[in-house]
Amino acid sequence: MKSIKQLLDWHGTYLINHVINEILKSQIAELYVILGDHFDEINKLIDTRPNIIHNHNWMIGKSSSIKRGIMTAGNSTDGIIFFLVDQPYVDKHIINTLIDKFKKSTENIIVPRVNGRICNPVLFGKKYYSKLINLSGEQGGREIIRGVSDVEWIDWEDEKLLLDIDTEADYKNILENYPSSSC
Repeated sequence: MKSIKQLLDWHGTYLINHVINEILKSQIAELYVILGDHFDEINKLIDTRPNIIHNHNWMIGKSSSIKRGIMTAGNSTDGIIFFLVDQPYVDKHIINTLIDKFKKSTENIIVPRVNGRICNPVLFGKKYYSKLINLSGEQGGREIIRGVSDVEWIDWEDEKLLLDIDTEADYKNILENYPSSSC
């Protein structure tokens, strides 16, 4: 994208602030926002309620943000959920479902899927923090999910959870074809 994705207009607010607001409506205990590229510009405009963490190694790939999240929040929680700023339809319902399933489950990874497709956000139990720390480059949680058996799947019906903004065309399509409210 030519623009800073986090600062895209999302129906009158910045995309990052919209996603933060949706997350904070849920049962989430504490929220950390990991920022890398364009830290100074985003930090000036971001919602101040979450803990803002600067990932100085962002150029290594998304694994660096995952590692930063684990190193920052991992000692204080039994599970961690990873959110992406480019998913405007994440909402409290999916987040609370993840948290509730994790509290009642013996499984250590709780993963939503829509029509059989894995999507975010994903909740990883503490058992997997070391595997998350060992990711590299552009690797993400899917590498771990594919290789383990203790995954609990949540079949989610709302296809908007699959929508993300990777390109200008994605952004334009979502704005033109989907409502502003969350799923």
